[in-house]
Amino acid sequence: MNLRIIIRTTLFILLSACAINAGAIEIAPEIEACITKNAPKSSTIERVRLTSESLLNDEDDVLSAKIYWKHNSEGTSNMLAIFDEPDDILGSRLLFLEKDAGNEIYLYMPALFKVRRITTERISSSMYGMDFSYEDLQWMYNMLSTAISEQRPDAEINGEPMHVFAVIPREEKKSRYEKIYSYFDKKSCVIRKVEFYEQGDKLRKILLTDPDQIKIVDGILIPHKFLMRDIKKESETILNILSVSVDPPISEELFDPAQLKEHRGIN
Repeated sequence: MNLRIIIRTTLFILLSACAINAGAIEIAPEIEACITKNAPKSSTIERVRLTSESLLNDEDDVLSAKIYWKHNSEGTSNMLAIFDEPDDILGSRLLFLEKDAGNEIYLYMPALFKVRRITTERISSSMYGMDFSYEDLQWMYNMLSTAISEQRPDAEINGEPMHVFAVIPREEKKSRYEKIYSYFDKKSCVIRKVEFYEQGDKLRKILLTDPDQIKIVDGILIPHKFLMRDIKKESETILNILSVSVDPPISEELFDPAQLKEHRGIN
């Protein structure tokens, strides 16, 4: 597994919301080794729960899902989210397919009994009222790998030294973001913070890792709690990983758009 894939899978399992194209930058061997030790080899299955909390009112929205991710031999990744909460979207399925010619997103809603493709114009819209957009979810699972990336000067978070990377989405991807900064703990190489900047160098969102909720699963360090803050909307979403399985067998059939209605291949 080359370093680009290692970083890709590591960022996935950490939900770092940031795709680093390692081939475009020079990474020191010690950083590579640190990242490698926390990387799943091929797949993960997670149960997640998101709670959106507006700073302007007392109402909370809750979203829960089981997420399947698998790395392909071609160097790309696929991801499927199956939602079980709230009741009005129970059984809905969101499929991401990474393609060299452009990623594909499909949404199946049981109430409509139709599979719909999400267009480029809609990827920046909120996902079920959360502070994560469809594009954010793609970054989280590192399926926007065609980006220009740079290693930046080291920084600190609460006095702890961090490796810093900047990702610049390519213009043809029509990203909402102008650049994305990610901060990795130098000691553990676990993601600690991600900053999302819109056009005009405006900070739009911040993703924070809860350092007290970093747990060892099958020998690798995985954060189990994140906070996504939308600066403009003045709202926050907490993402909790309820359970995670590292490198389980996952059928390729699971990522077939034609099977979204049938629920086939799900274990």
